[in-house]
Amino acid sequence: MTVHARGSVSPLKSIQRALIHLRLAFSLVLTPLFLWGVYLARPGPIAWGHVLAAYLIVHVLLYGGMNAFNSYYDRDEGPIGSLLEPPPIDRTVLIVALIAKAAALLMGLILDLRFGLLVGLGVIFSVAYSHPRWRWKERPLYAAIFVFVGQGVLGVLWGWAAATSAEGSLGALATRWPWDGLKILAVLSAACWTLGFYPLTGVYQIDADGQRGIRTLAVALGPTGCFVFAAVVASIGGLGIWVVLLIQGAYLVMAISALYMLGAAVYTWRWYHRCAALTPRDNQRILMRLSYTNGLVFSVLFLSLVLA
Repeated sequence: MTVHARGSVSPLKSIQRALIHLRLAFSLVLTPLFLWGVYLARPGPIAWGHVLAAYLIVHVLLYGGMNAFNSYYDRDEGPIGSLLEPPPIDRTVLIVALIAKAAALLMGLILDLRFGLLVGLGVIFSVAYSHPRWRWKERPLYAAIFVFVGQGVLGVLWGWAAATSAEGSLGALATRWPWDGLKILAVLSAACWTLGFYPLTGVYQIDADGQRGIRTLAVALGPTGCFVFAAVVASIGGLGIWVVLLIQGAYLVMAISALYMLGAAVYTWRWYHRCAALTPRDNQRILMRLSYTNGLVFSVLFLSLVLA
């Protein structure tokens, strides 16, 4: 049952519950975007200290704050993200979320001006996505924009900005961006890939959200539409990434990713045919297996490109 006030719950227990809502394990799913941005910064020198610090800022503080902020306003009682049974929500969740996002912004600005400003954009997008004043999550087109830009494009640019920060914040602020055609294709393709899988993260919540009158992108598309959307949009993004890998001569990574995606497509196809007969928890488990495997495989592949 959702708790709106701490009542008899101890402050320590309340904090523990709030920290669970950071859903840090789920943040790892987005690691490939950051590493893809680092890879695009090559062949120039990479500021490895900045990269590590930026990774922790984004994947612990920023994504964690986004997740908890969204949990506070969603008030879900069923499976969400990586949580099969989310703990009760109280105001501590909001406080922890705000502290995490504020810390991400402050530390990002200290680390590098350009990186910090990009983190600030992420904070703004997350507020627009979750807060009742705007609630982009319940406006399908705006939700798609959030995922494409706020997770996809920014996810890559955070890695790019961290890797190139050694060149100096003030000079780089206006001039050092991935503007050439190949890098633009790389950024947009990664964002398209991210958007493609987004409706699947809500497919197991369609019935519950529909009963509550919540119109997410997954609700608008319906179960079949979610899988068709994923197949078309993610394939476009994947094709763009393969073009970049082909031009860069990364043939081995291209071949391995193609074989993996063939297996992932078969897995998703089988899931689609079973989806309607499964419980929300079963569908969530399948989704999380797919998400974590995607994150692990592409993190390893893109990291190998960075270190090559």
